[in-house]
Amino acid sequence: MRGRRAHSGGFTLIELLVVIGILTILAGMLLPALLQAKSRVERIRCQNNLRQINVGVALYADDHHNRMPLAAPQELGGPQGRVPADDPWLPARMFGGALPAEARPLNVYLDSRAVFCSPNDRGEPLWWFDTADYQAQSTCYELYGSSYFYASGYNRMGGVVAPMGVAKFVGVEFSFEEFTTQPLPLGASLSASHYRQPGKKVVLGSIPIHRTLSGVVAISRRAQWYKPDPERLWANAAFLDGHVEFVKVFAYEPSYAGVMTLPSAANPYY
Repeated sequence: MRGRRAHSGGFTLIELLVVIGILTILAGMLLPALLQAKSRVERIRCQNNLRQINVGVALYADDHHNRMPLAAPQELGGPQGRVPADDPWLPARMFGGALPAEARPLNVYLDSRAVFCSPNDRGEPLWWFDTADYQAQSTCYELYGSSYFYASGYNRMGGVVAPMGVAKFVGVEFSFEEFTTQPLPLGASLSASHYRQPGKKVVLGSIPIHRTLSGVVAISRRAQWYKPDPERLWANAAFLDGHVEFVKVFAYEPSYAGVMTLPSAANPYY
């Protein structure tokens, strides 16, 4: 009787090991699902940011004769980025980062600058341009003041360059053939009604949307903001008609050109 009472008061070592084993198996089964759910929540938060910024773009256009904002890709809004005055780092000079918050056109239209910070932000995927530790260790929001890339086509070093995968709103415009012979003047801005299929025209997206080089996809983990995928690059994107999508930007499949094609009405993200 005494032995049975002693045993009923606790577990044997074998019983404890069995329980621990079962709990370990259950944790192993549940953890991937929990991580996937967390990733989905963050992706939705990122999409909500893009919706709010897109509303700001529409409000700006309403106040400026339906013209799109004049801004470098990372200068629509948010705080000033972490760009020292004497830092020669090319992306910060080309795409924005040093512009003060009060000079960013959408900040007056949005309640919070925090909407320019994506919870998925892993930093600038252009790893081969890193010239300082702070660049390699910073998020895009910290570097530029924004986790999002505005399809303006404008940069501060060389004016307007060839299309970076997505057709532009500012400067020389390549989305339709008539602009080849009659380019938009540098610094001019297109009307929001210019694009004939607003449901296909990307206004802005998370920064990987224009990092479409295969080397970035294969090597840089900073390009994979949303999910590890060595054969594809993904981004959240806001379109001119107001909707937001999770889009496949680049893939190795030969039949898929993604945003690297010359912008046209036939291109899915023209």
